[in-house]
Amino acid sequence: MNRKKTHSFLPNVPYPLNLLVKEFNSLPRREKAPSGRVSNEWHFDIRYVQIEPTPSHVLVLINPQSQFLHMERLPVGLPADKSGIAFFPESGKEAAPEIAKALLHSFVNNLRQGQFMAHKPPLAFAPWKLTTEDKDVAAEVGKELKRLGISPDALHEIGVSRKSVNVIMDEAFHKLFATVKKSIGISGLIDAVIQTPQHIGFSNFKLMPREPPRMPGETKEERRFNDALLYVQQLMNARPPKASDVETKVMVQHQGREMQLVLQRTEEKPPKVIKAEADRGDPNAAFDYGLRLLIGLGCKAQRTLARDYLIKALSAPDASDELKATAHGVLIDWYVSSCCHDFRSRYMFAASHHANLAARYCKLVSPKNVHASPAVLFFMSRVFETQAKAHMELNYWFKDAIAAYEFRNAQYASGKQKMEQKRLKNPNRYRCAAIGCGIEADSGSMLSKCAGECDQGKKPSYCSKECQKADWKNHKPFCKPGMPCSIIDTYAPGVLGSAGPSSKEGAIQMLREIRDYAQGADLAGIRSITMELERITM
Repeated sequence: MNRKKTHSFLPNVPYPLNLLVKEFNSLPRREKAPSGRVSNEWHFDIRYVQIEPTPSHVLVLINPQSQFLHMERLPVGLPADKSGIAFFPESGKEAAPEIAKALLHSFVNNLRQGQFMAHKPPLAFAPWKLTTEDKDVAAEVGKELKRLGISPDALHEIGVSRKSVNVIMDEAFHKLFATVKKSIGISGLIDAVIQTPQHIGFSNFKLMPREPPRMPGETKEERRFNDALLYVQQLMNARPPKASDVETKVMVQHQGREMQLVLQRTEEKPPKVIKAEADRGDPNAAFDYGLRLLIGLGCKAQRTLARDYLIKALSAPDASDELKATAHGVLIDWYVSSCCHDFRSRYMFAASHHANLAARYCKLVSPKNVHASPAVLFFMSRVFETQAKAHMELNYWFKDAIAAYEFRNAQYASGKQKMEQKRLKNPNRYRCAAIGCGIEADSGSMLSKCAGECDQGKKPSYCSKECQKADWKNHKPFCKPGMPCSIIDTYAPGVLGSAGPSSKEGAIQMLREIRDYAQGADLAGIRSITMELERITM
C-alpha cells in the first residue's frame, strides 16, 4: 500500500506552525517502530548545554529499547553558530510551546535519519506514545499538543517515565555529549571537568526572585521616586564605566542627572509609548522598557517579559556596544536573584555567559585603565569565585569575565599598597576620629579636617558633621596650638579598609551624600538604597 509522502522540511528551518501540525497529523502511526523490532514509544526531556559561545537548551528524544537518540536545539531553527540564550523557560508551562514544536519538527523531519543512514531510511512516522521525567512538563506539553490540534487524542496524555528509562536516557546522552566535546576539540583534563548536562525539572523548583525593597506606608509619589532610584542603580551598576566614574563627586552627579532624566522620561513616555517604540525595533527603548518591567517603574513588574525586552535590546543589529554591555550587565542579576535557596547550575552558567559578554563589551567601550562594570565585578567576587571551586569548568568557558576580575584585583592591590604607605605617614588623615566610627577613606580630601587652632599634623578628620559634633567634647581641650593629638581610638581596619583607585573610591562620601539627601528629602524609602550600595561601590 502506498503511504502518503510528506513535505521535505529542512532540519534547521522553522516552518509555519499550522503547516507543521498538518504534516505531523498526516504521518503514519503504529505501535511498533518502522523496523518492527521495538516499540514506537519515545522518551524526551530538555537540558541546558553550556558550551560557549553558543549555549542553548536542547530537546533530547530517545527510543529506550533501540536507544536511538535525537537532539534538537531550542528554539527550533536555531543555527549551530548562534546562542540560544533567548529561550530560558522557568516552568513547564513556559517550556511547553517550544518543546511541542520541537517534537513535531523532529518527527516530521524523520529524526534526521536521512543524514546518518547509509541506506535509505524509513519514511517519517508519528510516535505511538510519549513520556518524560518531569510531571509538570508532561502535563503542560500534553495541553499544548491538544491546543495545537494534534491527533490522535492519545498523544495528549504524556506519561511520566520510569526510573529505568531515565537512566537509559542519562547514559545515552552522556555518550552523545562526550562525542560533542570531542568534535569541538575538548580533551584531557578539560574534558574531565566539563559536566554532562542533566535533565531540567520544573516540578521541584519554586521560583523566588528577590523583590525590590518596599517601605510600609509609602505614598504613590514616594514609590515612584524609590523605583526610579532603583532603576538608576541598576543602570549605573551595569553601564561600562568611564575614567571619570572612579571619582565620587562625578558618580554622585551622574546619579543625580540620571534620576532627573528617568523621572522626566517616565512622565513624557509612559510604558505604553516606550513599549511601542521597542516593538518597532528601537534597541534603547527595548532596554528602557525591559528595565522598567524589571523594577516595576510606572508599570506592573513582570520578570519574564523584562528579560524578553532586555534580550531584544542587546540582540538588535543597531545596538551599540555600550548598550549591549549594559543589557548583559542587568541580566546577570536576573539569573542570580531567581531563587535565593535553590541556585541551579543552568542559572549559574547563563549568568556567567552574560557577565562574560558584559566584560567583553566593557573592554571595547571603557578606557584601558578602567575596570569592567560593577555588575560584572560584584558577580565575579560574590558568586562566580565561590561557584568555580565546585564547577571548575567555569574557569574554562568565561575567560573575559575572569580577566576583567583579575585586572580589577591587581589594580586594587596596587592602590592598597600605595594607600597603606600614605596612611603610615599620616594615619589620622584617612580615618574618622570619632570614637567607635571606624570609617576609613581612600582619599584624604573625602574627610573633613578640624578647622580649629590645633596643629596641622595633629588635626582630627571626620566623615560627617555628626561625627565631628559627637567628638567635640573629647577634642575641645586639645584644639589649641602645641597641644597633643586628641585621637584616642586605636588604628584598625575600618568599614571599608584600604581601597585603591577604582570604583570603590569615594564609597564613604557616596554613602554620606545619599544618606543626607534622603534625610533632606524626608523620604524614608530612599534610605533603602544604602542596602544595595555595595553593588555600586564594587
